[in-house]
Amino acid sequence: MGELKRYLDTDYLYFAEVELLLNYGIGYPDLIIKLREKVHQEGMEESPYVVKADTKLFQNVHRFLELLEGSDEPLEDDDTQPLEKWWWHLHKVASGKYPSLRLPHHLREIYRKRRKYWKQRSKENHLAIERLRVVPRYLQL
Repeated sequence: MGELKRYLDTDYLYFAEVELLLNYGIGYPDLIIKLREKVHQEGMEESPYVVKADTKLFQNVHRFLELLEGSDEPLEDDDTQPLEKWWWHLHKVASGKYPSLRLPHHLREIYRKRRKYWKQRSKENHLAIERLRVVPRYLQL
């Protein structure tokens, strides 16, 4: 019974953390990544809680990254992790540069539908940052 409870706790804890963070802004984004890794290690990929949390995280990837960057322990993509572990490559996902065939089926369709929008958003963010770097001549000292 203890072993079963441990598995239920991991997938539900991951689900609950994603819900709390994305619905109420409460939580630790870096913990979510670590919990997702633990779910993978325990073979809980097909849990309804995991599928639902993955979907919500994926649909809100830009908001999640904003919360992650503002956290005490911001994480960048971990290129030492294989691409099949998409949760370690969320910046690639958000910019539309992640290979869609490496995603589970329930996320692949979401990604394909939003990739064009995400790429455009990434370009717009990059242009806005570039505009901020260019200081008008009359403001230069």
